Amino acid sequence: MYLEAIFHKPYTNQFVFPQNTDTLVIRLRAKKGDLNLCMVIYHEKYNSTARGKARMEKVAYDEMFDYFEAEINVGIKRFKYMFYLEDNYNSKWYNSDGFFDYMPQWGFFSYSYINPADIFEDIEWYKNSVVYQIFPDRFAKSFIDPVGNDLRYGGSIKGIMDKVDYLVNLGVDAIYLNPIFESSSYHRYDIIDYYEIDPLFGQKNELKKMIDKFHEKGIKIIFDAVFNHSSDKFFAFKDLVKNGGYSKYKDWYYVHSFPVSNRPLPNYECFAYYGGMPKLNTTNPETAQYLLDVIRYWTIEFGVDGWRFDVADEIDRNFLRSLRAMIKKLDKNILLIGEIFDEASTWLCGDQFDTVTNYPLKALINDLFAHKTINVELFKMRLNNYIMKFNKKAIHSMLNIISTHDTPRFLTLCEENEKMFELALVFQFTFPGVPHIYYGDEIGMKGEGDPECRKPMIWQKTKWNKKLLDLYNFLISIRKQNEALRIGDYREIPVKGGKEVLAYIREGKRDGIIILINTQNHKSKIEIGLGSIPKNTGILSPIKGDSEVPIESKKATLIIGPLEWRVYKILKK
Repeated sequence: MYLEAIFHKPYTNQFVFPQNTDTLVIRLRAKKGDLNLCMVIYHEKYNSTARGKARMEKVAYDEMFDYFEAEINVGIKRFKYMFYLEDNYNSKWYNSDGFFDYMPQWGFFSYSYINPADIFEDIEWYKNSVVYQIFPDRFAKSFIDPVGNDLRYGGSIKGIMDKVDYLVNLGVDAIYLNPIFESSSYHRYDIIDYYEIDPLFGQKNELKKMIDKFHEKGIKIIFDAVFNHSSDKFFAFKDLVKNGGYSKYKDWYYVHSFPVSNRPLPNYECFAYYGGMPKLNTTNPETAQYLLDVIRYWTIEFGVDGWRFDVADEIDRNFLRSLRAMIKKLDKNILLIGEIFDEASTWLCGDQFDTVTNYPLKALINDLFAHKTINVELFKMRLNNYIMKFNKKAIHSMLNIISTHDTPRFLTLCEENEKMFELALVFQFTFPGVPHIYYGDEIGMKGEGDPECRKPMIWQKTKWNKKLLDLYNFLISIRKQNEALRIGDYREIPVKGGKEVLAYIREGKRDGIIILINTQNHKSKIEIGLGSIPKNTGILSPIKGDSEVPIESKKATLIIGPLEWRVYKILKK
């Protein structure tokens, strides 16, 4: 038994967490292929006679480890627990003090109490949504012309409002807008006035009218909050430049010396090293209160449904906790999204964000479908490693991206291989989480990084990729029609005969959706093992094309073509 690989850590959302007020999820990690049996032995914290044990199932594996999991629902809210382990030769007991050949009477791991406040609460409207991202300057023009800046294309609030029918027909449920507040740049991530929309976009009354119109159509609105930094033209920073150490706003920023200067490099903290975006000090109570008031104003006065926080991993976490407490007191269904490029599980403990931009998943999607640097087996293992980092419920709320305004468009990453783009889309829309569409991807827009990935939306229908648009419509439709694709459990399906065929199931309470994705350039005859599919089922019904496939002995044989995808629904007999 490889003891050095066995690991559990209490009070982490990765290894132990409440699924609801009555259920505790406990996980353990071990060397891949090492353990034959893993059990958790537990009792009530203050009553050792209220005891029990549960066999832990191997729920995932990656390149080095197996992951075991048990869900305990026995009417206990306070836990003491340890593990019993077996391999081919030995048995061990594992607790907070280490490993033993006998069951010790001390050193139990603890989970002191299932507090309702510690349960990850998802937002119903959001987890059932498809989110569409709009870069306001580049989406749709109206009567406003660009002024004095070649990078501005003249997109406007009215232009967005005029395209409401397009977005309704596409089937999206929420619109995420890049910053709309007053700024001197086209991207508006350097905000001059947090209480005014940029006059080139329009007026506040137009914004309110647009939001009301989208709400009438059942579409939510998400604003971009740029709270990590401001513009160097923001009133507080301008005063700081003018008055130096005597400025009443000197604690609003991180200034190393006076006078304030940005040459040759800024002598103050900023976004990256760009002096035009000085970093706000959210640990300062006055700065924090100003920003909280900004959120409160737009949320209450304009009915904003959610906020996406730029450079969220660089913002003071105590400020984020205060912000969450304030906003959830207004309305618990207001969505808080953190823009974080790295693994972000510690921001999803119920005290900060509801979701994050899922760049780690995007990296895996890039590697398999665009760069082709990993095979399906490696993809599955790394996907399992990613899943095991999170609370189960948090996985269903992740904002799953493949293109954004900060990355090359995915079709470009695929070297314009539409087949691979289609496969990536099928995975994005059928894997747990909320699909995100970057404007223009649905009609086949291409572009490397900034500024190419931020080109204006193409509105000439003759230039649209109709096949891709039809695929987006189809994927949005089947997600809406099948609860399993929105909140169903994810499970791999074993495949024989096609090493590069990705197969998995999303299991709901009443049915399941099976997804097959062939990443090879040739067809494969495969046999899929369905294992513990729901009882009284016996037919795979294709959602698109082909004929029904009967299941014999929990197996089904299929032929899947080169770079092809299939989606089946398990039907009751």
